[in-house]
Amino acid sequence: MLSSVTERQFERVKERYPEGTLQGLPSGAALVSIPGIALPPGWSAASTNVHFLVPVGYPGPPPDCFWADQTLRLAGGGQPQASNIQQIPETVIVGLWFSWHVVDGQSNWSPNRDDLMTFVSIVIDRLRRPQ
Repeated sequence: MLSSVTERQFERVKERYPEGTLQGLPSGAALVSIPGIALPPGWSAASTNVHFLVPVGYPGPPPDCFWADQTLRLAGGGQPQASNIQQIPETVIVGLWFSWHVVDGQSNWSPNRDDLMTFVSIVIDRLRRPQ
């Protein structure tokens, strides 16, 4: 069962990304999926689907890492930094996993200030820089 905090915060994500979905997982975590995130030049595609896990205990622990389409590469064909093909835990989805974190989550993530849209913004910021 999803927490009311997660459901409420996901509504803010849906305002910006109406096609986004929130799926509860057996562990109590949740999967946020946002299709069609536009990418700048420098990537092998014009857009990608993005997925990330909302951990059990959220909003205390922030989301950590994200997945894009499995076929996403840099425009020259190279693999992006800190990425690997990996299955999303508790799902059948295989994607390009980005080891991308809230920098020093203990001091930079505040459950009183930050929400799921904060993490979406962190993901979008990473994807703005093809490297």
